[in-house]
Amino acid sequence: MSAADESEVARLAPGLALALPRVPHRGRVGEVRASSAGSSLELHDFRVYQPGDDLRQVDWNAVARTGEIILRVRQDEVSPRVEVLVDASRSMALSPAKEARAREVALLAVEVAALQGLTPTLLTTSARPERTQGQVCRSALRASAFDAKDDLGAALGRMPPLRPCGLRVVVSDFLFEADLSGLMARLARGASALFVVQVLDAEDLDPTGGEGARLVDAESGAALEELLTEDVLAAYARRFAEHQRALRAAAARARATLVTAPAPERLSTLVRGPLRPLFVSGGAA
Repeated sequence: MSAADESEVARLAPGLALALPRVPHRGRVGEVRASSAGSSLELHDFRVYQPGDDLRQVDWNAVARTGEIILRVRQDEVSPRVEVLVDASRSMALSPAKEARAREVALLAVEVAALQGLTPTLLTTSARPERTQGQVCRSALRASAFDAKDDLGAALGRMPPLRPCGLRVVVSDFLFEADLSGLMARLARGASALFVVQVLDAEDLDPTGGEGARLVDAESGAALEELLTEDVLAAYARRFAEHQRALRAAAARARATLVTAPAPERLSTLVRGPLRPLFVSGGAA
């Protein structure tokens, strides 16, 4: 297990704030807003039904208009909660730097949320998935193992369900075959805003190969038969570029913000650079 630089997170967090959405749930049903005001249980927005939701909150007028099962969402279900989902598959521990950056980004999101007076929730897709909330998120992240043998898309099926929240942050490398549009839509469901942080190792971005080097499946550990020749590396570069274009398009369709964080860079450099859309200046310090 690679240790995150928690001292760096502690140094950075007080000067930052999360880029919270200005409005609650977006999209077709999110455009219908209530005008009432009052208690903390006031009607705040609408969203599509998810398995396990309370059917007593169904808005049958909205069902008749849209043909979908629409729920009335109360104010206490949305903006106070920040949900951080960490892909704890083996591919995220491809190198010590990649694992460390993934842990640091997740921890920084949790710490900044707490400093903003929000309620952070952490989910990890380890072989034994876990959901934690509040002050124990740091110790839970420190103890979590990046040992899952399935990718993020498959892991969601065995995870505790994602809950409605104001902001959801997903940390993964997204280097797996999947229906990316369907995955992004699933990750965005129930969130007012979705940030997708793609942590990539140097070898993810530009594999070097070398004499006798072979491709290895990071999840299963199985060695693939192809030597990393120049032709194989060129084919990888083409597929990687195509994958990144598809990922960006899927994120745009889900109205998610996608940022790529190169693992060789320090967390402070990432915060000043690619992570600026998520971590804005103006925290507690």
